[in-house]
Amino acid sequence: MAELPQKIEVSCPECGQTQRESENFISTVCRGCGAYFKSSHAPIHARKKIKRAGIKKRELTCADCGAVQMVAEEAQSSSCLECGRHLELGHRVIEGEHLGNLVLEGELTIGPKGNFGGSKARAAKIVLQGRASGFLQAAEWLRVEGQANLRSGASGEILEVRPGASLESKDSLLFRSGQIDGELRCRTAQFSGPLIVGPTGKIIAEQIVFYELTVEEGGRIQAQGEVRMVAEPNVAPAVLPVEGETTST
Repeated sequence: MAELPQKIEVSCPECGQTQRESENFISTVCRGCGAYFKSSHAPIHARKKIKRAGIKKRELTCADCGAVQMVAEEAQSSSCLECGRHLELGHRVIEGEHLGNLVLEGELTIGPKGNFGGSKARAAKIVLQGRASGFLQAAEWLRVEGQANLRSGASGEILEVRPGASLESKDSLLFRSGQIDGELRCRTAQFSGPLIVGPTGKIIAEQIVFYELTVEEGGRIQAQGEVRMVAEPNVAPAVLPVEGETTST
């Protein structure tokens, strides 16, 4: 036969009247003044508060106004607290034809058989393996991993052409820095910062502009027009006496 719970004497915190309650009671009502009060003798698990896990956040920069704010890592969309612009935070993969414009704060991947057919796509990171008819803008980096083709050019922070990959652009490429380990063909390649051509890298362009150039052994630069060096960032570039193909030795 189960034991009956023992009785204990408790006092009302409002009027001080004492009364007997079950030893494991959680809350009760004073039979003197009617006040509701909780037990200080309740089991610990009955009074334990639930500890909620903290929400992990990441830093986000608005593409329009540049305001920096924190958003949850799992969030797929948000709104800029400064300008109210809708921010799409997720990743997007284009495997076929895509005709609309895109603005992402996440990563955009254009697959080997994909084609971005809109007029402009902006993303924090862009992986280009296929084609893009519209202009691409990469806030952090644009990475070429396949046999890629651009019709309207691109701009951004860093341009990477991986070993074995190639990029042909019908228009200008404007980036802060470049790491070329594959083949790059374009009309104008302009870098306001350092440009590195790796051992397997090759650039063929009508015009090449850079602030600092490193051509590693085996790397090649072929300028059909001129190669220009910027003495300082935001200063008009000077023309270098480089003609034909330049190969590191």
